[in-house]
Amino acid sequence: MTHSKSFTGRSRQRKTRRSVRFADVAARWIIACGGIGTIVAVLTVCVFLVAVVLPLFLSASVSDRLDVPASVAATAPPIRFGVDEYQLLGTAIAADGTLDIIRLDTGKLIEKRDFLKDQGFTAAAFTVDGETAAFGFADGTVRIARLGFATTFLDDADDLPASARQLKPGAIAEYKGGIILRTADRQLRAQRAVAELEAPINLDLGSPIRLIDYVQHSDGPMYCVLTEDGKLRLEIVSQRENMLSGEVTSTVRHTDLPYVPPTGKGDPRFLLLSGQGDNVYLAWEDGQILRYDARDFENPKLAEDLDLVPESDRTLTVLRFMIGRNTLVAGDSAGRVRAFFRMKPDSAETTDGALLVAAHELPGFGSAVTSIGPSNRSRMVGIGYADGVARVYYLTNTRLLVETRLHEMQRAQSVVLAPKDNGIYVLGQKELARWRFDAAYPEATFASLFLPVWYEGYVAPGYSWQSSSGSDDFEPKLSLVPLVFGTLKATFYSMLFGAPLALLAAVYTSEFLSPGTRAKVKPAIEMMASLPSVVLGFLAGIVIAPLIENIVPEVVACLFTLPFALLLGAHLWQLLPQEWNLLLARYRLVFIAMALPPGIWLGAVVGPWLERLLFAGDFHAWSDGQVGIGTGGWVLLLLPLSAIATAWLTTQWLGPLLRQFGSVWSRTRWAVLDLFKFSAACAIAVGLAFAAAALLNALGWDPRGSLVGTYIQRNALIVGFVMGFAVIPLIYTIADDALSTVPEHLRSASLGAGATHWQTAVRIIIPTAMSGFAPESIHRFLSFTSKRRSPRNVQPCWQATVTHGIHTSH
Repeated sequence: MTHSKSFTGRSRQRKTRRSVRFADVAARWIIACGGIGTIVAVLTVCVFLVAVVLPLFLSASVSDRLDVPASVAATAPPIRFGVDEYQLLGTAIAADGTLDIIRLDTGKLIEKRDFLKDQGFTAAAFTVDGETAAFGFADGTVRIARLGFATTFLDDADDLPASARQLKPGAIAEYKGGIILRTADRQLRAQRAVAELEAPINLDLGSPIRLIDYVQHSDGPMYCVLTEDGKLRLEIVSQRENMLSGEVTSTVRHTDLPYVPPTGKGDPRFLLLSGQGDNVYLAWEDGQILRYDARDFENPKLAEDLDLVPESDRTLTVLRFMIGRNTLVAGDSAGRVRAFFRMKPDSAETTDGALLVAAHELPGFGSAVTSIGPSNRSRMVGIGYADGVARVYYLTNTRLLVETRLHEMQRAQSVVLAPKDNGIYVLGQKELARWRFDAAYPEATFASLFLPVWYEGYVAPGYSWQSSSGSDDFEPKLSLVPLVFGTLKATFYSMLFGAPLALLAAVYTSEFLSPGTRAKVKPAIEMMASLPSVVLGFLAGIVIAPLIENIVPEVVACLFTLPFALLLGAHLWQLLPQEWNLLLARYRLVFIAMALPPGIWLGAVVGPWLERLLFAGDFHAWSDGQVGIGTGGWVLLLLPLSAIATAWLTTQWLGPLLRQFGSVWSRTRWAVLDLFKFSAACAIAVGLAFAAAALLNALGWDPRGSLVGTYIQRNALIVGFVMGFAVIPLIYTIADDALSTVPEHLRSASLGAGATHWQTAVRIIIPTAMSGFAPESIHRFLSFTSKRRSPRNVQPCWQATVTHGIHTSH
């Protein structure tokens, strides 16, 4: 029970009920818990985002090094070394054609097969994943080999030795020339090496094969061979199977490439065939490489003759393809590694319009490159050196992931990344070293996220985002610049569309609508905030974008004709007699809506004419740079700026001058003058835009490719247009609330002093409420311009009276 004095000065007793005290305490605790819960939820989201993003920037690591004796290639490196996906078995094909099967945890030779021994193969080529090989022979025949590993699961009831049945989870044992392992769920998994040779194919070369490469073409296996007598030939073998007899018939098509062996240069060392079979590369140890354009199979041409190793004291030691067979990786005797791929600049004068360029370079450390082992699932590549060092790089951003070394300065004869990129194997002259490898996220670096990166096939380094694809040779493109710029662009477009509508709607409902109608309109607009942005984006991409794609010039024209129609209607409204104006004031919204159809019709009429005048008759081709000049783009970009500049000049300079000489003019005369002034301002704005556009185009500045991109169906302008509906309720509510907080006596004083509703809204209400929905800079600008509207900074009597009232109220 408390005693207090009321405003009357009398004392009276008050007693708070228990229910009220309980509700007060409960409300305080509920509000506190809700606030704390909100803070905790936001912090939890931040912690979660950090936990998700932070691993992207962790470094790669190696662990669990294992060194075992090298049971193969003690003196000469094998022509192919591979491991299975579980890293239990390894296979090595020696130069004499024997196939060694190795147990990787001990280095023990499990089995030695006479794979191609004593068959006299003279050339060999392997795919990037090593699962297919092509062998050339002295009699001019070729054979395809399928290499790999087979996995089977066995039952304890099978004919297994007792030692295999008693294996504990994780333990392994040798079994029938392979490995058997007891998995964690107690299954027996058997691994064995597979090497199968297909029937020989006679290419009818008449000379031994010196170099060979192979790809799977759409028409069948495609071979490129260099014979001992200097012939460079492409062969496509098409096979057909008789559905009745099962007999397979082969048809061989061939074409000779225009190759003339250079005198005094020696034999080429490398022959490579691109993934699509449309380019052939022939290279020598001194770095010279010939690139042949084989797109026209019947008429191949020499496209380029260039030098991969321009330094005279260096030689080309290794040349291999990355996954996809488009990027060449070349290592030299000084340890430098460079990546080359084809790109198509406008200035290329080759037969296919492409140039082979050195896009990436890995530094050399003085020791010759002896082995290059590309990953068969990413852009990682392992590099082996003559001093026993092995390094793993991510080629796209040239990031060094890990560096390892063999013992005793052995030569790293073969470097292999495990099929799952979770292991590194380096075969030396005396040992086989293995490391467990965690690559983390090598494609994500601060440089690749925010700086230009040169991607395969691109003309120059650039910003690109493409996080996934449908092929294994995909190169992730993770630049955040397009995402940030696209977000800002869509935000700008949505604000450009939504902010004026929302602010004008707030001014109209606050100052011109009756209270009853405003009470219905405001909740309806605020209900728009419940529209999910996902739904709006779906409608923009699926429904609106296809409709706009075929009427782009008309839509662009409507962006200017609709405001023109509304402003023209406002000036025509002033021509009505005063009594009609007062009588029809309540239907003003209807008349505003009536101005929209003429604006749309005018845009539909002007659109085709605008396309012919500014965009050479085809807007889509113009935006892609195929036709026309940049003047049309500059006109569209500069027209809003020229309109704003013209309106400001008209308001600040012409308006005060007319008011000074026309103080005794009638209302109708002023309305006619305003109409002519509006028409002249529109013509001046268009003229200024065309003049500035012509000047910028004459200076060689074309907005296409920078400010204006190639038109695509789902573009940022459409997204911004639709998302503008999502921001309208928020901006409208804030602006309407700010306008509603202006004291009513200021509004009444302005109207009582003879000002119109529009004058009251623009010169009294909006400047007073400006701090509630606009930055301070805009507030000061509008305050400055309002002072400049009267000649010689003398305000009308009604504005002076209300301004005095504003200062008095404060």
